[in-house]
Amino acid sequence: MHFRTRKNIIQFVRTTYNPETKKPKAIVVGTIPLGRAMIGDDLRAKLSEEEIIQAETWIKHQHHAVLLKEELEALTLADTLRLANNWFTRQGDTEAARIAAADILPALQLLRKTLNKL
Repeated sequence: MHFRTRKNIIQFVRTTYNPETKKPKAIVVGTIPLGRAMIGDDLRAKLSEEEIIQAETWIKHQHHAVLLKEELEALTLADTLRLANNWFTRQGDTEAARIAAADILPALQLLRKTLNKL
């Protein structure tokens, strides 16, 4: 069993060997939403005990990795903002700076809201 992340879903993929073609065949057994990565009863019924353990371990690992990434980003954000400020200063009023600013401003506003609540 292996797992694929596609947009907002996680696919559970079982690979079986086809003796006629002498090639492996990947079959999607089921999917779950990425944001709520829990194995439902219907999917659980399709999986073996070993596959359930593999899936739960993979989900736990992925969740832990995301938490670590978030922590790293939060702890290094001040440095990142200083470096971004240097870049924007050098860029001046260029198209690249305007595009980057348009992406950054909504995220900064959301972060300010969160920080003000703290």
